[in-house]
Amino acid sequence: MGGKGVVLVIQKTIFYSDINLTANHFSIPFSQVKTHDFLNEAEAKELTGKNPMQEWLLDPSMKGTSITFNKWVMGSSSLYVLTNTWNPVVKNNQLKKGDMVQLWSFQVNSLLCFALVKL
Repeated sequence: MGGKGVVLVIQKTIFYSDINLTANHFSIPFSQVKTHDFLNEAEAKELTGKNPMQEWLLDPSMKGTSITFNKWVMGSSSLYVLTNTWNPVVKNNQLKKGDMVQLWSFQVNSLLCFALVKL
């Protein structure tokens, strides 16, 4: 894809809430994020303003899809989430509770993109 600036965002075990079809989101708790430097200043400001962003996700099967990236503040804790088109990613890649995944970020022509890797 010609991306640059590859950064490991998180490595985590898939939990029930990540594959719950009703929830339809992948949670990225701040406490588990390897570095917040994967966001540029404008992206961080956009999320702080509670504006969800449409980004590109390359899933483990190498299928690309548009996905919503957002920041949720829940009480004293915050997390990033991938939403809206998350359920098809779960289904197409047969993700299940207990799977270990990594989420990587990179930039393509100044667009934030993600790659999900199933370990």
